[in-house]
Amino acid sequence: MHCARVLALIVLLVGLVHSFSWDIVVAGNKQLEFLHHGTLTHTELTPSVNRITSVTYDAVHYRLLFTDYNSSTVSIYSYDLSTRNIQVLVTRTSDSIPRVVYDPVTQAVYWKDGYRLYSSSLNPASSNKPDGNLLVTFDDYCRDLAVDSCGGYIYWITDEEIERARLDGSEREVLITGTVYYRLSLAIDQQTQAIYWTQKTHSGDDHCSIEKANFNGKNRTTLYIVRNTRYAFSLAVSKDFIYWQNYKEEGIWQLPKNKTSTATKLHSTSSSYCETCNRVATNYTIEEQIEGVKSCHALQALISRESNNGSTVSICQNYCFQGECSVSAEGPTCSCKTGYSGERCEVNACHDYCLHGGVCSLNEENKRVCQCTAGYDGERCDVSICYEYCLQGNCSVGADGLPKCSCEAGYSGERCEVNACHDYCLHGGVCSLTEENKRVCQCTAGYDGERCDVSICNEYCLQGNCSVDADGLPKCSCTTGYSGVRCEENACHKYCLNGGICSLNKEDEPACQCTAGYNGGRCEISANKDSSCDAGNSGQGTISACHQFCLNNGVCSLNEASEPVCQCTADYEGERCEVSVNKDLCCPKVTTVTVTLSQGGQSTCASTVV
Repeated sequence: MHCARVLALIVLLVGLVHSFSWDIVVAGNKQLEFLHHGTLTHTELTPSVNRITSVTYDAVHYRLLFTDYNSSTVSIYSYDLSTRNIQVLVTRTSDSIPRVVYDPVTQAVYWKDGYRLYSSSLNPASSNKPDGNLLVTFDDYCRDLAVDSCGGYIYWITDEEIERARLDGSEREVLITGTVYYRLSLAIDQQTQAIYWTQKTHSGDDHCSIEKANFNGKNRTTLYIVRNTRYAFSLAVSKDFIYWQNYKEEGIWQLPKNKTSTATKLHSTSSSYCETCNRVATNYTIEEQIEGVKSCHALQALISRESNNGSTVSICQNYCFQGECSVSAEGPTCSCKTGYSGERCEVNACHDYCLHGGVCSLNEENKRVCQCTAGYDGERCDVSICYEYCLQGNCSVGADGLPKCSCEAGYSGERCEVNACHDYCLHGGVCSLTEENKRVCQCTAGYDGERCDVSICNEYCLQGNCSVDADGLPKCSCTTGYSGVRCEENACHKYCLNGGICSLNKEDEPACQCTAGYNGGRCEISANKDSSCDAGNSGQGTISACHQFCLNNGVCSLNEASEPVCQCTADYEGERCEVSVNKDLCCPKVTTVTVTLSQGGQSTCASTVV
């Protein structure tokens, strides 16, 4: 009874998972087309995908893996046939992925981009390089790949050779050599323990052939000649048939695998010609692949395990990527490990969480924590430490992991925040930089100097107030008693003679207060000395400091201080020529001078000789 329940449960689960029947899937640019017995039964559109170049079937997890190529990135997707969910598995930022194959034993995808072979593990616990792990570099252009999960080999095909290596790239060996015009497509069949490929031997032929050999390259056989076509590509095998696409024909061709007969064209599809692509995959189960193959323990372990009563239970085998699987009436259910989620525990909480190379881990509260690489910060390492750091310059990350600024001309400071011209020119002056990055000021009116720090009025007016005229030049407004361009002329300067004190009268004109013994408008007249009228004035004249100052015919003149000085004749000496040099001379005549003042302050005189 217990055995019957287990078998009923398995039948129920299989019915739930396999929601529609198909034998072949063909990839178009944006869709997956499913055929059953040669008839199109279902189409799955992939609007977010640009151009599908390759498709392969993962019979263990009942899903398709396909590649998408666009102008910026290339990606490997999974399409779950039970849930019909599409998920990105691998994304590359360079080159292309025209062909992808999958090994369910190692849970790894393998792809080629022309001259290199890469791998990437789909196990969330594994680490991969961002653009994949490089395994092999090819000598010639690689056209197709195939994986031998039982033997643990990866095969590839070029025009020169068919080679293989271990899944880690080691033990590389040539199986089949000899140059042909084209070898295009390659397939592996565990059931027949054989490799299949298509080739064209001559460029002028209108046909190509389907070839077969053992895994080691021995017992090579031509199975079929494909006529009236230039190329045959997208080779795939199933339990009973070999499938391919012909050059520029929108359809799939089918050939019985173990019989010699004519190939049959199946329902036409929208898949277009692509000689380096492989757009056909078959619903070839693991059970069918290894039926009767006793040596394939690796695949056998994936599909079955023995229960206590001898029944085979396979629905949970390798279903949960990171967790424990249990079976209910609704199907397999996963209990995920800490840090994983998703229907099959396929989503790593840390996957793509930390950006820019940051390393993600879970803390004690199972929260994601990022350890950022140099140059980045933020919860997800999503913030460049250079972001808006240098205000006027370029930022780079130094050896200490800190931002460093290379400032633009005219700026300095740790963040290039200091403008060389800031507050340099004073009093409104405008600052600019020369070609040598030297600061130059264009000063406003009234200021001068290297930094416009000198007022042109500074100490300009000696006795007055300074202002700037319309021409930008200094102009003086002199205080009373001063004149001149800079108010440098004092009206009283040397105006009053003989010690007289000068001051300004009500009309702001200079007036003298004379010392004792002098009078006159400038104190130029000596009041205590005899004087006589100037000769030639007929007894009338204007009194001067020299008037009657020099005696005995001495000649009088004024010095720089406006004081009278005498030049005596040969017979006299003294300040006023009053001393006779000749002792015998008689006394000089005495002249009496009478001085009167006329109207207006002018002095007149009359003289009498005694």
